[in-house]
Amino acid sequence: PQLTRSRSRDCLKPDVVEVRVAGHECRPIHVANSETTVRAPFATLENLFEQLPDNIGFDIEVKYPMPDEADEFGVCSIFEINLFVDKILDVVYKYVPPPSPTQRPKQRPVSMSRSSSASAQQHQHSVGASTNGTGIHARGPRRPIVFTSFHPDICLLLAHKVNGDIPIMLLTDAGMSAMADCRCNSIEAAVRLCKWADLAGIVTHVGPISQSPRVASLVRRNGLAIATYGSLNNQAAHVKQQQIYGVDIVIVDDVRTARSTVN
Repeated sequence: PQLTRSRSRDCLKPDVVEVRVAGHECRPIHVANSETTVRAPFATLENLFEQLPDNIGFDIEVKYPMPDEADEFGVCSIFEINLFVDKILDVVYKYVPPPSPTQRPKQRPVSMSRSSSASAQQHQHSVGASTNGTGIHARGPRRPIVFTSFHPDICLLLAHKVNGDIPIMLLTDAGMSAMADCRCNSIEAAVRLCKWADLAGIVTHVGPISQSPRVASLVRRNGLAIATYGSLNNQAAHVKQQQIYGVDIVIVDDVRTARSTVN
């Protein structure tokens, strides 16, 4: 509801700031966004499902504030976590057909320690796709989808609701910034949570992997996929090194360079 009421660039005048360049008069610069308003139209998840070819996979990162983040940034009102996850799954299920019983992978049930609702049972059916050896969706007749989130409880709720039909990976900055939730502060903690909840793997900041390559093999020996993100991934040499280390997925800005490096 909040997004539908957001004003777009079509009905707002852009902010104008004066910039003085040495040797020239001041000239106006139009700023598209301000601290209070996003002036570009939003693309919804439904838009992406409808407009992109089915062979283009989605990494759906579910962002939800941790309690300490909410306090730090003064977030006073947020969606209830069950409702938030359900709204996302409603859209996914609308566009991706469920698997047949023979295609649905087996998964251990996840007991929810904090959040549970009738909506959890509503989403026990889910989206199907074939998976490769790492548990991540392989290319097939259905759109490849993976869920990721920095919030451990979001990952647990997704695991409970999709029941193994969609891979879920826990994002972690591996202790680069301390969080109140101990599950977020190290790769070791991320691996423990993933094994307990039967998640597909972790997405970690590339820093610890570049400093200690054996961490990648440690994650894989636990039966988990490992992906990395970070500015170092935009350097071809680091992408090649991670291929050697056994990293499954490298998240980059320059996709063309990364593909040519791996190939």
